[in-house]
Amino acid sequence: MSLYHSATGSQSPHCIHALGIGKTGAYMVEALLRTGEIEDMLDDPRARFTGLAVDIGEQDMHELKEYAGGFTQRLEEREIPTDRHQVRTVALETPSSEELRTSLNRWREYLKMEYPRYYWNPNYEPWLPADMEMPKPGESCPRAIAKAIYGHYYYGGDKTLEKELDLFVESINKTKLPSMVLVFFSLAGGTGSGMVVDMVRHLSNVKLGRRIPVIGIGVLPFSGDEEHAGGTAALYPVINEIDCMLDDEKNQGVMAVWGDLYKNPFTGGFLALPQEHSWQRLSQYTKTGVPTIRDGLRKGVTRKFVDDSFTRFVVQDYGRLLFKMLRPAGFTGAPHERNISGDRAWTIYDVAKYTHPGVEVLPGEPRGKWREVVGKWIGYIPKWSGLKEGFKTDYIEVNTVGPREMWNDTLQKKLESVLGEYLLDGDDGTLVTTNGEFFDELTCYSNIVIPGVAKTDLTAFYAARDAYDQIEDWDTKLMMHSWLLDLGVILSEQSIRFDGMAGECIWGCACWVVVPHAAIRGDAPGSADITEVQGAHIAPMVQTVVPTP
Repeated sequence: MSLYHSATGSQSPHCIHALGIGKTGAYMVEALLRTGEIEDMLDDPRARFTGLAVDIGEQDMHELKEYAGGFTQRLEEREIPTDRHQVRTVALETPSSEELRTSLNRWREYLKMEYPRYYWNPNYEPWLPADMEMPKPGESCPRAIAKAIYGHYYYGGDKTLEKELDLFVESINKTKLPSMVLVFFSLAGGTGSGMVVDMVRHLSNVKLGRRIPVIGIGVLPFSGDEEHAGGTAALYPVINEIDCMLDDEKNQGVMAVWGDLYKNPFTGGFLALPQEHSWQRLSQYTKTGVPTIRDGLRKGVTRKFVDDSFTRFVVQDYGRLLFKMLRPAGFTGAPHERNISGDRAWTIYDVAKYTHPGVEVLPGEPRGKWREVVGKWIGYIPKWSGLKEGFKTDYIEVNTVGPREMWNDTLQKKLESVLGEYLLDGDDGTLVTTNGEFFDELTCYSNIVIPGVAKTDLTAFYAARDAYDQIEDWDTKLMMHSWLLDLGVILSEQSIRFDGMAGECIWGCACWVVVPHAAIRGDAPGSADITEVQGAHIAPMVQTVVPTP
């Protein structure tokens, strides 16, 4: 809930809190600390910042720990009480197969205590075999194993992760300003995508009681990305599981069988971050040196640029900009303004990079040459946005950042023309553009926010589905799943008992979801655009509208 000044209508500041899962999540929390704006927020005595990063092993936590120490020092230098922030890191040890098996055998007990309506299935068996080889620290972890490790530390033993979530929520509850919680993870990484489906359910639906907007931030892979467990095919179950949370009708189909504990936990919406445009731009900056080192640098620079660009955007104006940006997607409006998004609940947040120091054009060359380069890379937005050809929506928001002397009417018109291809015709489509100045005069890029996206608009969905279809081994497919595995459901497979429905049962009984398998496959008829979804939803109310002269 937001706060407004009754006379001016100005919005109160918002506090941003962050949960990062896996390597990508840890890097995103670190990027927030590096912005510099978080300590500005904490200058307000009502404000707090809460950060939590969870990963298997500590190999990707070092930078976050270092920046967290520097963050505390900066607060002390500014005489801001350090107890206004809390940043914690949790590096989980990989349990042995035997330890994990013990936790898995007790899983029904855990779910029964958590949810009394849980059906105690007599056919239950752990979804992992007893002789499962555990990944070594630093190795990519299959999603099914990441889920089991999360449950081992949330439900079993000392309940390490439940305690961490309690501390996280306790800190948020001390905040005296409206809050938003960002949950960062990689859609391609096994640890992040394997744990998030349960962790965000516990955070949002259990611990926070759905009181505070919880916003999912899923980072998409790029063409130069490392191979993750399951490869491209593993992204297919990830997208389907997230989609069955976001899509109102599909989510109702899951809850019809398994209860409202599985209600969409992303109460503030979900943003998917493609990295391809930035990767294509940044990977061009050098062709010299040792190939493996050069490739590693390119990947690292790409990730850091996308992380930094996103976090710099969300902290602008004390979180107000993020809150306002989410309103057109229908997630942060007042209850009477809320409209459903149906199958179009995804939002694309594309960081489109246009220039890079020393590539194509150099400082001192004519400004016209710089603008020619920028215009060329604006033209690549449709190619690398992650959206399929023909996509249309009613609203796009763009924040372009660059040197004040760079941007002109020619570039503005080129940007509007390119993005206009995504907009509905005439007055049904709206493009909002703003400009900001970057501290480096050689850098120019746009943050492009596109709501009203269906999973079937994502080019990554089709590539992942094709890769998944090439896999014949059932156990391999199971390892790519996470959400609902403890209930016996492999979401992306067809139900055995219920014709045409999704959710194959691991144990051969009647576990399923009331979601057509064709909708999981992306073959069922979908809406044309977001206005069709919302128009159908409000059609009965439109009949009550009173005309005026």
